[in-house]
Formats: sequence, structure tokens, C-alpha cells
Amino acid sequence: MATPVGTRWGDVGLPVELTSFVGRQQEIGAVKAALSEARVVTLTGVGGVGKTRLAMRVATGLRRAFSDGVRFLDLSSVSDRSALGSAVVETLEIHDQSGRDETEIITEFLRERQMLLVFDNCEQVVEECATLINAVIRQAPQVRVLATSRERLWVTGEHVWRVPPLSVPASDPESDEEFARSSPGPPHYPALVLFAERAAAVGGAALIRDDWPDVARLCRRLDGLPLAIELAAVQTRLFTPGQLVRGFEERLGSLGTPDRTAPARHRSLEAAIDWSYELCSPQEQLLWARASVFAGWFDLDAAEGVCSGEDLLPEAVMALVAGLLDKSVLVQEEHHGQAQYRLLETLAHYGRTRLRDTGQEAELVRRHRDWYLQLAEDMAAQWYGPDQLSWSRRLRRGYRNVRAAMEYCLSTPGEEHAGLRFTAALLQYWHGSGQMTEGRAWLERALAANREPTPARATSLRNLASICAQQQDLAAAEAAREESLALAGRLHDPLLNARALAVGAELALCRGDFVATIAHAREALSCPEYAGGPERAASLTILTVAHAMLGNYAEVVSAFEQAQRCTIEFGERFNLSWTLIGRAVAEYSAGENVSAITYLREAMRIAHEFNNPLCLSTALGVMLCSTAADGDVARAAVLLGARRRICRVFGISDFVNDNESALVDSATSQISQGLGEALFKAGVARGFAFDLDNAVDYALGAEEEPAPAAAASTTPAEPNPLTAREQQVAELVAQGMSNKQIAAKLVISPRTVEGHVDHVLTKLGFTSRAHVAAWASRHGKS
Repeated sequence: MATPVGTRWGDVGLPVELTSFVGRQQEIGAVKAALSEARVVTLTGVGGVGKTRLAMRVATGLRRAFSDGVRFLDLSSVSDRSALGSAVVETLEIHDQSGRDETEIITEFLRERQMLLVFDNCEQVVEECATLINAVIRQAPQVRVLATSRERLWVTGEHVWRVPPLSVPASDPESDEEFARSSPGPPHYPALVLFAERAAAVGGAALIRDDWPDVARLCRRLDGLPLAIELAAVQTRLFTPGQLVRGFEERLGSLGTPDRTAPARHRSLEAAIDWSYELCSPQEQLLWARASVFAGWFDLDAAEGVCSGEDLLPEAVMALVAGLLDKSVLVQEEHHGQAQYRLLETLAHYGRTRLRDTGQEAELVRRHRDWYLQLAEDMAAQWYGPDQLSWSRRLRRGYRNVRAAMEYCLSTPGEEHAGLRFTAALLQYWHGSGQMTEGRAWLERALAANREPTPARATSLRNLASICAQQQDLAAAEAAREESLALAGRLHDPLLNARALAVGAELALCRGDFVATIAHAREALSCPEYAGGPERAASLTILTVAHAMLGNYAEVVSAFEQAQRCTIEFGERFNLSWTLIGRAVAEYSAGENVSAITYLREAMRIAHEFNNPLCLSTALGVMLCSTAADGDVARAAVLLGARRRICRVFGISDFVNDNESALVDSATSQISQGLGEALFKAGVARGFAFDLDNAVDYALGAEEEPAPAAAASTTPAEPNPLTAREQQVAELVAQGMSNKQIAAKLVISPRTVEGHVDHVLTKLGFTSRAHVAAWASRHGKS
């Protein structure tokens, strides 16, 4: 089970290893030594040699050596420079709203950080990777880069480390026989160990002493390539090692390649993949080829929607996915209880070639586009509803595919209008994920590519105005808004008109003109189609904040109550978190600090569920002001440190606007004077050491104060692998409590509980809560 992203600063982006890691101890040490000397180390080698797995293992072992952690960037689905920058910003979780060039955003984010970046599959965009990495190492002196690529990057100071295949016994039939007689197993040869472990994992026939010579010959024929060996081991369910050896020798003897200079290892891997493909049923082969159109992970619904047809029924896809998992063609991981699948990059490339050979590639790419366009439009239509959190998570999981589909629309003649439909649908995703710069880039490309006067264009112009306003590019925002208003009038669409008016309220709020903000929001709400629907939540939020900034307490309460009614009616919660902050500002201004903190805690619970660090940092800013005003300056200092850490980790500007800056600056002076310099610095440092979950728990008033992440990282391993909090959660699981019930009992958010449960399952190697309950009954407190 995958560890939830964002629970520890240093773990963000590290993928889960899905099978055992065999050998490579010397290689791990050598790569670590190379990274201690060079700023950039590139692991090169043929496909299937294990570059990614080696990089993952090295990175995992070095997490504690980098104070700001390790980030893993999977570039297998990245195809151009613009997509590279967006993918890096997304993985680093940078919430920058400035509208600057992405390279500038990335280098500024990394400038003061001590971090290891793992760039995986750089051969997809080797020149673009080299340019970006060169910029990073020049401007971020404490950042190091570990890259994997089939060719070197030619980066300044690059150390190229070629990944060797796994070691195998010498090629000598007599030695093979002697080896079989003298050893019951293959302890000194990682290639043979890997074969044995994978064969056992898939339920293949148990290997006996007489099998080892054939296993040794087979691993030699496969050149010690881990991927080829794993694919071969899966076949022990059908063939003995001897049969596998003979089959591969016949296949290699007849294997043709147009490139006579191709290395033998390329031919070995091709033979292994060919045979795996031929051992699949015709329907499994069809699904393998069609699944190659996905960019990274996909879920079962997407597989059924994209890959099915008259020759592949939707109801058959689940069983076929299971078959490809059994054959190690697909890999699986789980996020928030949802299974996802993907083809390894080498197998995806093979499948795409097969798909192209059938002449179906163009049709499948269009199906892929249609599926993700429908997904985006469904999210937009249902965003202001009870499934909002599920939609947020689903779009986050599938966004690489959305990005690939948009690129297809905007690079394929005749498909440009579909690109505008994408950009019309994705504003809420870009706002929620903090990817303003990427969203603006897509919007500008789509609007330039298609100028037809359609509702999609009017909505995309509105979306561009909203993003430009958040980026403080007010002239561009006003121009886009005016064009959207004009087009809405031309289309005689009152709802489109109201949406553009609502963006006027955003613009005025960003200018600090709160009177104009209220006027624009009320004008939008005068449209019955808008005022009667769920989208009014956004304008009610803006009204709450604007009235709070003007000190209009009664109007704040009125707008807040309307927002609450909207939540009850439609189930919308994302905007409610910001509305709660607006109400808290009013309470703070009225001297009702305890009430303000209550509203802020609810806002933080919602923001944490949506993984919205911008909202969290804003809530913490108001909370530390309220806490200080209530007289608890020691706690306020810790909250100040936690807020600074969140801003640093997620690349958030310290303040959304001048008003927030003035509030926090004033409170900071009060805290510092109340504590004295030494205690003030100690409190801030303590909060700065919290990880994200612990920072939220502390702000929510958890009874058990969390230990700083820095201290936790140095705690020696004990027989019980769980932390005190994880042990507590495990015991409550054993009592039959749901995540929501546990959250209420421990005064923490349900998302935090979900993360703790996932950690418990991962650490204990379990797959269900029932296993946890049984374990907790044996290891609980007496």
C-alpha cells in the first residue's frame, strides 16, 4: 500500500517498491559515494537493467542525509519542455501564483533547500532535462540530482554511472553441473536469487537442486537483465527451467532486428517480452497494447472505458487486468482505497508498438482523450457537491493522463475545440492543487488555438481572468474578464455573464478594494441562475472575507450563514474552508479569539482533507494571531514556526496580501516581546520541526503533543515498528472504530487518521484492518 503523499516532508514522491530488491549492495554503495562527490549522478544502461529500482533504493537510503528530503520525478509520460516544467512543479508541490517562468519558479523554490531530486526516465526529454538540471545546480547549491537515462545528459559536472546487469555464474557447462552438486541454492548470484523469488511469488513450481544449472543458463541467456528475468520467472507456472532455456535459445536464434549493431542485451530483453506477450491470451494481448495509451497510472474504470469495444467487452476487462498483473505485465498500487495500474515504461513502449502495428493507435488515442475530457467535465459539473473531495483526489491521480489528452488536442489539427473544453473544466483543479502557472499556460494555448465564440471559450476566458487575478497580473485578468463578459452577452447566456461578474469580485479583492469586491459579488448573485445554484458558494466566500476586512461583523455573519446553507444544500466544502477563515477574521477583529480558533480548526480539517497547503498556511496565520491575542504567546510561537515550515515546504508566498502580512507581523512582534528572544526562537524552531500531519494535529489541539519530525527521524528502531500515535490508532482500530470516530476521539482530522492507518498497514505488512486488530490485541497496552 502506498504511503499518502505529504505526510512527511522528506517522503514526497517516493514510489512504493512492488517486488523484492535483490543484490546491488555494492552498486548502492558506489552510487552513494558518487553522489557525495558529484552534484549530478546519471545512472545509464539499457531498458530493463534496473536503473529506476537502483535509484529508488539509493534515494530511500539517503532520505535522512537531506534536511528537505527526497523528491522522485517520474518523467516516463513527459514529452516536451513545457510538460517537464509542469511535472516538476507538480511533484515538488510548489504553490506559486506569480505567473513567472516555471524554471525560475523551480530554481527559486530550491535555492535555499538541501534536497535530493531523482529524475527518472530522462531519455524522454534529455535536452530539456539537461537545461533544467543545469539551472538547478547553478542556483541551488545544496541540491543534488540522481538521474536515470539510457544516455548521458551532458550536464556540467555530471558523473555517469553505468548500471551493470545482475551477476550470473560463469558460462561453463561443467561449472554448472558442479554448482548444482555443491549448492542447494544460489546464494552468491543475485540473478538466480531474483529468478527464484519471483517464481515463488507467482506460485511457480518449487525449484530443486537439479534445476539450478538450467536457471543459471537461462539467466545468462537473458544477460542478467532484471526485467527479463522477472518476466521469465513468471512462466515457471507453465514451464520447467529446462523448457524455458530451450525456448529462449530457440527464440534468440531466430530473433531478427533491423539494427545489426544492436547490443545483445536489447535482443535478450526483446525476446523475453515477446515470449511474455505470446503467452498472454489474445484478449490480454489486446488490453496490453491498448493500455499503452495511458500516461502512467490508470484505474479500472478508465481501462474499461478506453480499452473496451466490440472485440473486448467492458465486463471482461477486470479479469484481463488480473491476468496481466499475474504475468507481471501490469503493476498495481493503492491510493485512498482505490487501486491503480500501470505498464512499466519498457512494456508500455512494446505495447504501443504492437498497437501501432494493428493500425488502431489513432483510434485509441482519441478514446483516451474522450475519456479524460468526460472525466474533467464531470468533475466541473459535480464539483459543488458531496463528492467534491473524491473528485479532487480522482483528478489528482489521473492528471498525467489529462495533461497528455490536452497535449493531443492542442497539437492535432481539428482537435483544438476539445482543448478549450478541457481548459473550461479544470479551473477548480488548478486552484485546488495550486498549479496556477500550468493552468494559465494551458488556457493561453487553448484560447490562441481556437477563437470560435463558444461557451467553452467564454468559460476559459473567465478561468484565465481568475488565475491572472490570483497571480496579481491584474491588467491581463481584466482584459480576459472583459472579453468573457462580451462573449457571454453575445451568446445571451446569463449564467456565463454571472460567472464573469464573480471574477470581478476576485479582481477587486486582490486589489484590496473591498467595497468594489462586495458590489461585484452582489451583482453576480443578482442572477437567479447563479444565486440559485451551488456556484454561489464562491461569491459568498468572497463576501465573507471582504466584509471581514472592512469590519462589517453583521454582514460577515449573514454571508457566512448563507454559505453554510449552501453547504447543507449541495455538500460543497472546499470554499467553506475559506469562508470559515473569513468568519474567523471577523471574530478575531471583534476580540472573540476562542471563537475564531474554533472556526479556524474546522477550516484546517477541511483544507487538510483537500491537501490545500495555501488554505492551511492562511488559517495558521490567523490562528497564531488569535492565540497570541488570547494570551498564549508560547503556543502562538509554535504555530508561527509551523506556518513558516508549510510555506517553505510548499513554496507558498509568506502572505496572500498586505492585510494578512500586517496581521501576522503585528502578532509576531507581540509574541517575541512576550516571550523574549530565546524562548521565541525556541518555540518557532519547535513548530518548524513538525511535519505536516503533526503541525495540523497541534493546531487542532491534540491532547498528545507530537514529537518534532527531526527527533522522530533519529529514534532507533525497536521491535514494535509503530510510533506512539500509530500504536494508539491501531488500538482504536482494534476496538472497531471508523476513521471518523478515531479522528473525533483523538481531536485530529480524518485525513490524518487515514494516513496513520496506511502507515500501520505498510509497516506491519498487512492488507486489512482485521489484521491490524489482531496484531493490536497482542501488542496493545496491558
